[in-house]
Amino acid sequence: MDLTENQTRKLKIDVLLREQGWDVDSRSHVVPEVDTKQSDFNAFDYKTVEETLKNDLESRYADYLLLDSLRNPLAIIEAKRTSKDPNIGQKQAEQYADDIKHQTGRDVFIFLTNGYEISFWDRQLYPPRPVTGFYARKDLERLRFQNEQVQPDTPGGVNTDIVDRPKSIENVKRIVEHIQKGHRKALIVMATGTGKTRVAMAIIDALMQENRAHRVLFLADRKALRDQAWNKGFQEFFPQEAKDKILHGNFNKEKRLYVSTIQTFQEIYTQKDENGQYLISPGEFDLIISDEAHRSIYNKWRDVFTYLDAIQIGLTATPADLVDRDTFRFFGCDDQAPTALYSYEEAVKDGILCDFRKNIMGAQTHFQIEGVKPSDLSETERNRLIEQGIDPDEIDFDGSVLEKKIAVKGTSEAIVREFMDNCQMDETGTLPAKTIFFAISKKHANRLHEAFNDLYPEYKGNLARIIVSEDSRAQDLIKDFEKESFPRVAISVDMLDTGIDVPEVCNLVFAKPVFSKIKFWQMLGRGTRADAACKHRDWLPDGKKEYFKVFDFWNNFDYWNMNPEGVKNEPIEAITSRIFLLRLKQLDRLIQAGDEEGAAVIRAKIEDDIRALPQDSVSVREHEQEIAKALSPKLWDNIAIDPVEYLTSHMMPLMRYQTGVNLKEASFTIKTERLALAVLEGNDKEIERQKKAIAEMVDLLPRNLEKVRQKEEQLDDVLSYSFWKGISFEDTRMLVSDIAPLMKYMSKETPQTIVIDMGDVIEERTKWEVNEEAPPYVTAFVKKVEERIREMATEDPVIKKIANDEAITETDLSRLEETLTDAGVDITGETLQKGYRQPRGTLVDFIKSVLGLYQAPDPKEQIEEAFQTFMVENNKHYTADQLHFIRTIQTVFMRKKHIDMKDLWDAPFTNFGINAPLPMFDEGDLRAFIGICQGLEQELFVAEA
Repeated sequence: MDLTENQTRKLKIDVLLREQGWDVDSRSHVVPEVDTKQSDFNAFDYKTVEETLKNDLESRYADYLLLDSLRNPLAIIEAKRTSKDPNIGQKQAEQYADDIKHQTGRDVFIFLTNGYEISFWDRQLYPPRPVTGFYARKDLERLRFQNEQVQPDTPGGVNTDIVDRPKSIENVKRIVEHIQKGHRKALIVMATGTGKTRVAMAIIDALMQENRAHRVLFLADRKALRDQAWNKGFQEFFPQEAKDKILHGNFNKEKRLYVSTIQTFQEIYTQKDENGQYLISPGEFDLIISDEAHRSIYNKWRDVFTYLDAIQIGLTATPADLVDRDTFRFFGCDDQAPTALYSYEEAVKDGILCDFRKNIMGAQTHFQIEGVKPSDLSETERNRLIEQGIDPDEIDFDGSVLEKKIAVKGTSEAIVREFMDNCQMDETGTLPAKTIFFAISKKHANRLHEAFNDLYPEYKGNLARIIVSEDSRAQDLIKDFEKESFPRVAISVDMLDTGIDVPEVCNLVFAKPVFSKIKFWQMLGRGTRADAACKHRDWLPDGKKEYFKVFDFWNNFDYWNMNPEGVKNEPIEAITSRIFLLRLKQLDRLIQAGDEEGAAVIRAKIEDDIRALPQDSVSVREHEQEIAKALSPKLWDNIAIDPVEYLTSHMMPLMRYQTGVNLKEASFTIKTERLALAVLEGNDKEIERQKKAIAEMVDLLPRNLEKVRQKEEQLDDVLSYSFWKGISFEDTRMLVSDIAPLMKYMSKETPQTIVIDMGDVIEERTKWEVNEEAPPYVTAFVKKVEERIREMATEDPVIKKIANDEAITETDLSRLEETLTDAGVDITGETLQKGYRQPRGTLVDFIKSVLGLYQAPDPKEQIEEAFQTFMVENNKHYTADQLHFIRTIQTVFMRKKHIDMKDLWDAPFTNFGINAPLPMFDEGDLRAFIGICQGLEQELFVAEA
């Protein structure tokens, strides 16, 4: 529908302005067709076309002038007719804005639109960009204030009260610099436990300090993550700022910081008040942080991020190589590399996260490997099955369907016993350290729980607990698992896969197969919290967490070794889109067959689907012109266009935005539409396949409900052989119109799992381990030295003094050296240094370490501490790339134990480009870095030279 410019204004632009609170009939809000040459903007004397068109003075007419609350110029709108590209008006709008700025000294914002498309030009900072609607007045006023106050060239440090790790500081710097360059989207990938929430808070702090953000929204896809951002983010680091949780559309708009869920915003972003105004403007927020972004940008949820025109920063703990390419593209990372990254491997190397890769224990039971056959059943078990109406000779199941079609009680017992025999224990060595069991189903969780209670009754039911979402006390149980000594084992079905943060977890048990690599890594993330985060030392092995152990009872690691990319599950179209496509295929068949009556029926249904699209959806509104064309009778009388092809390419993708879809009804409908197409094609095989599926669903309808009972005769007919013997296309239409709406009442199908009460045993064990073992002679030497010194501790007077922390004389030391040498202990040899890694330790330190009274300082820790202290204290002087360069110096020095100035011009420093290390740094900086290395070398490694 091609509207003239005047029609576009009245029918489109005026409506869009009113939706955002602009009174287009009030000259205190909007001045139409203002003359930017003859108006006196400082005196609020706004001349319009009616006043100046006929005089001889120079004129230029802006289609709309939007005024602030004091009647000052705030923005202009350049309008074009619907058939034109709105961006062709950019030069005109620029001239109008220049005229206004020439008088007032202030820039105005620019909107370019044809009624369907809108571009927003904040020309002080950004090029024109598409937006989904006009900004509300208050948002334009806030944005103007920010533009006039922002100081992007002022170097600012990162708030080290929020983040104090060098990599976190670097990532904050990287994002802030990225935004300062004019980017409005960024993606941060940080492994679970590395502090991405803190990084987000530090970014918020930096952008608020810079006056680039005054209203901030933190969106999460779960309430637990929302509350974490509130409690451990806003409450902790912004105690003085005005903040609120958004739980519904009528929220307090006088705050600065907000948290909410994407689900809440999905419900409220299109809501309007009694005056037809949107509750939320596209410019409502300056900055949006999206937690677990890879889960939040798909399908209808993407509308929220499209509608809100703000700086958008995505956070995810998903490994970068698993993030979907659409996520990268959405956040402006076209090279498929995140804007900022802190990988699991790097975090383990830095000592921030705990490793598991050398502590993976695989095991499978007899029935998991061999399956369950009739010959496995005892006579008692055969009789029990017969009593249940089950033929024992038909028991023939592969091991892969255990806990789905069949369950063996002994399998759960064998898994629990294997875990208890091999898990990491607490400080006492008598109880398992904190553990999460990942179960297949609620019934499986119950069987595992029962196995714990049957095998270990001495714990009186407190050792393990089931935590599932259906339990009204689930949150209380999670709190007990986090804060209390018991339970030690949490058995979960999906609920603890992500989000839970219990640093003391030292065992993870995969009692289920996992075919999503993203989910697999999220589940592993439940154990990666490092020792420093642990508060309850008595729950940890020997009072410390050095690693976490993984038990894999479903060959997950073997699967991922064989299938590193996982199952190739290509994204499929929404069920509503597939239903629409089936109807289009039917329509094409009917048209080809010349069945005008049948084609009219399907065409009407297709048009009903199009009309049912939510008009407030941003994604739907973007295609308003195509929708109008699809519903126009002219589409079917246009020789240049194939209407079915047009609807397939333009309308079918929009069907995923349908609202109020009942999955049971849609599932039945798609089966009936497949049946209808099969009837038209004469495909008997497909008719037979759909007949069984449709009849099974019809049979599950509860006949005691009045609405179902009213259709009882039709239901009985559908379940009869005669109905299917001569099934017609009209019969399929009856299924869609009369039976499909009843499917929302269908009983939930609960296939019975056959439970076998038999024992099972672990039959196969596998250990995945990559050990960098010391040479055998070193291991033998260490063992010999330890045994000899412990023997001497009971009789040698000098060692007794050391054990009692008494003063040691030079004579004592000489005597001890002689005694150890006579005993065959070479305390000056290379093997001692390698075995105990204490090149600088004294003989007394060495003896104390063997007796467990002293731990030699780790050179790695001392190097990290020295560099970390330097970077934290000086972060405001360096950019993110400079901090990365300094961290590379740390890594190279840690490996080589020596570094010279000339080394900074060799690999890996050459990766930083031709400006590194000069002029990236001045010579004074470089000498300071080398000085740090030389001091550490003298302190830690001189004895090895």
